[in-house]
Parts: sequence; C-alpha cells; structure tokens
Amino acid sequence: MKRVCTLLLILLTALFPAASQRFQAPSLPKGYDEIWVLCVGNSFSYYHDCDIMLKDIAASQGLSIRIGKYFKGGQTFGQHLKLQNTKKAILAGNYDFALFQDQSVTPAKYSRDGYVQAYDDLVSLKRQVVMRSPDCKVILERTWSYPGKEAGGFGTAEELDKHLEKGTKEMARKAHLWLSPIGNAFNTSRAERPDIKLLGPDDKHQSSEGSYLKSCVNYLVITGKPFSGYVDNCGIDPDAASYLRRVAERTVLGKETKYRIHRDKKELPFLLGPGIVAHRGYHAPDSIPENSRASLAAAIERGYYGSEFDVWLTKDDSLVVNHDKSFRTDPLGRVIKDTPYSELAQIRLENGEKIPSFRDFLKQEQDNQRVKLICELKRHGSEKRNAELFDRCYALAKSMKVENMIVWQTFSFELCKHIVSVDPYARVIYICTKEKDVKTPEEIAAAGLDGVNYSAAIYDAHPGFISEFHKRGLKANLCLQDDPEVWKKYAKTVDLIGTNDPEGLRKALNQR
Repeated sequence: MKRVCTLLLILLTALFPAASQRFQAPSLPKGYDEIWVLCVGNSFSYYHDCDIMLKDIAASQGLSIRIGKYFKGGQTFGQHLKLQNTKKAILAGNYDFALFQDQSVTPAKYSRDGYVQAYDDLVSLKRQVVMRSPDCKVILERTWSYPGKEAGGFGTAEELDKHLEKGTKEMARKAHLWLSPIGNAFNTSRAERPDIKLLGPDDKHQSSEGSYLKSCVNYLVITGKPFSGYVDNCGIDPDAASYLRRVAERTVLGKETKYRIHRDKKELPFLLGPGIVAHRGYHAPDSIPENSRASLAAAIERGYYGSEFDVWLTKDDSLVVNHDKSFRTDPLGRVIKDTPYSELAQIRLENGEKIPSFRDFLKQEQDNQRVKLICELKRHGSEKRNAELFDRCYALAKSMKVENMIVWQTFSFELCKHIVSVDPYARVIYICTKEKDVKTPEEIAAAGLDGVNYSAAIYDAHPGFISEFHKRGLKANLCLQDDPEVWKKYAKTVDLIGTNDPEGLRKALNQR
C-alpha cells in the first residue's frame, strides 16, 4: 500500500507542473495583419484556455491573433519577473498588446494593506515588455471576486471585490496602463443571470462560461469593435454565449475613458470604419432581386456585418419577406397583410424564386451564421398586430436557435418596447427618418433598446446625438444612405451604415 501511494505521489508531482503551467512564444515572421498579444498570468488565465478562446473569437471576427504567454499557478508579478519562461515570452518582442493578470488577491492587498510591492513589480514587468515591444499597449486585468476559501483572506466576496476594484484601478492609473474590466462584467452577469455559473466547483476559478466572458471582454478592449456576424461560442451554450457577449459589450464599449483605454486609430487600421449593412440584401438589377434568398446568399458570401430585410404577416399569419405592401411581380397587386398566403404562394420574383418566407431566411442563417440578420418588422396598422408579427417571428427564430443572430428593428417605438418586454436580451433598434418621431438618447436608454437607426438629416439636426448615444453604450447607426459624401461625413462616428451599394461603401471605407 505504501509503495502504491509513493508511486501515485510521484505521478501527481510529475503531472502537476504540466497542468499548472502554459508557455508559448510566437515565432517570426509577423504577418502584416496579425495582432500579437502577450499574456502573463496564473490559474485565472489558464483555466479553460482563456487565451485560446480569445484567439478563436477573434478568428471568427476576421482578426488573426498570435499569442505569446506564460501562465503558472499562484504567481505574482514579482515572481514572474524571476521566471525564465516569462522572460522568454517577453523577449519574443513585436507585441501589440500585453494582458497582465496578477495573483488573485494581490491588487486587493494593494488597496487594503498598502502593499506597494505589487505596484513596483507591475511597473518592472511593464518596463521589460516595452523595452522589447515599444509600441505595446499594456493592459491590466481587473479580475473577479470569489467566495471560496474565505475569499482569499478577505472574508467575503463583496469585501474582496471592493478592494479588487479600487486596487486594480489605482495601479493601472499610476502605471499608465489600460484596464480590462473583467470583474465588472462578472458582477453584471451574476446580478442578471445567476443561472450562468461563472465559477467552477471550487467557487474560485472560472468555469468555461467565465473564461468565455473574460475572453470577450479582452477582445473588446483590444479591438473596440462590437461583435458582428458569426461569433465562435467556444463550446459553451449558444444562448449563454450570446448573453455573455452582450454583457461584455455593455461593459466595455462606450466606456473606454473609464478604463483608461485610449486607442490610436493607427493600431488596427483594418478594423476601422462602421459595419456595412446591405439594405434588402446584396441585390443587382435583373439578376438578384432585393429581399430574395439570392440577395441574402450574396450578402453572406461578401461578408458584410449584416443583411437587412423586411417581414410581413399575411392575413392567415404566415411570415413572408418583402419591402413594399405588395409584391412587385404580383399582377394583381394584392396587399400582403390582407391576403392569405395560399393566394400569394404562386408568385415568383424576377429571378424565378418563389416568394421568400421568414423561415427561408432563418434556414440560410442556420447554415451559414456569417452575417447578422437585420430584420425590419413592418407596421401593420395597429400595435396589437405589430406585436403579433414579432411574437411569431421570435417564436420561429427561437425554435430554430438563431434568435441571437437577429437584430430587430422597426419604425414603431411601441413595438420596440414590446420586443424588450418579451426578451430583455434581444438586440432592438429604433428606426426614424422624420423629426416628429425622434426619440432622445435618454428615451432610447430608458426603453432598454440597443440603439437607433437614424437618417443623416436627423443627425444633422441634432449634432450631439451620436456622442450622447455612445456615452450610454448605445448604437448610433446611419439609416439607408447611398451618397458617398454622407458616408465620408459620418464614417468615423456611426456604428453601422445601411446602403443599397454595399460594395461601393466598402471601397470608400477601404475595408477588406
């Protein structure tokens, strides 16, 4: 028995270092459009491979990240300064960003106990990095609190969190570093969705969901761009992943100043500019009709942020896609909302397609998941009928598990509020092109919406709106616009631009 125990001890001793360490140094050459990220941390970094999740999320967004790293369980920055693997990772150089994660309670000790060694070690580690990577932006991770093991000696998770917030923020300020508000995102998720367990069985280290949230926050800190199109779920539940991405966006975007994030637009030139939305899909005269399955397929192929389309409810509650109240190719000019689907089913579009249904578009999204579906819900004459339209659309999308790939938008402010009442986590955009219907940033925020899709005329009349929307973490999109001069005027401020000429806009923005 003693011999067996000894053998087990030897085996565990051999395995433990491998399980508690991760080392990697990127090798040259560096690609022109690659981002190199150095990661220095401990078990709060290597549990569930946070760095790999960051890389996979970025790849799904069209960004190539290469990682240099050294993680070792329980290490402080002072200990990392003495580790050869940390030095090897730093010496690779060429880093654009560095993510520093200190031992789980060290920043809190800096706050509570005046532990100045924590700050001195942070500055020394930063100095080593910038000597080899002069343009590197160093980011200090604000990690999460936990109840396990008496909250690291702080008694309660709340007490630990208070000092983590204060200590990490102060260290970042004095060392002139960016701050990654991971712990803040954890707090939001815990309050809103306690069913999503961010910690593992030890009530300390992150679960796979916690790692995913951390990776999403770090991605947004690095890029400053909202998630678009297909985003890698990294093996976690799609509904949970979608929610965690939205928490990350709400935590970071529009609040950069709070976290000392000051981006130079020269750093990520290929991520600049607004997202492109193909209005009624990518359509072309005589070959690809607007609002057709072919127009959605063409938009997916070209990789825009989103493809916009319009949905109507027929008299017998079928969901069909079309912009106008009647199909252009219907010789009888029947009004969709007043006509049973059976009477419309024989209509063909200009390219021979049968009239597209909402289900058809969702099926294409199921198969591809590369662009957002920007679904405009048409107004049907009464708020009751408008709500019925959304309810049926939402039920179908949820049954097909693509509701998280949809951005709902409508000219009806009441319908926007109804959508939020059904699903508080749905992406909802209010469209407005007339001054009399304008809603202020305060009204949009109070209604729980994600933002607006306003015309250039409205933004011209309210020059402070875009910045006010962004201060509240809301999207300020530019409604249908095909004028290159207007593109140029608003390209640096709005989040999305909808257009009938998405390729022309892409060329004007010089996007890949």
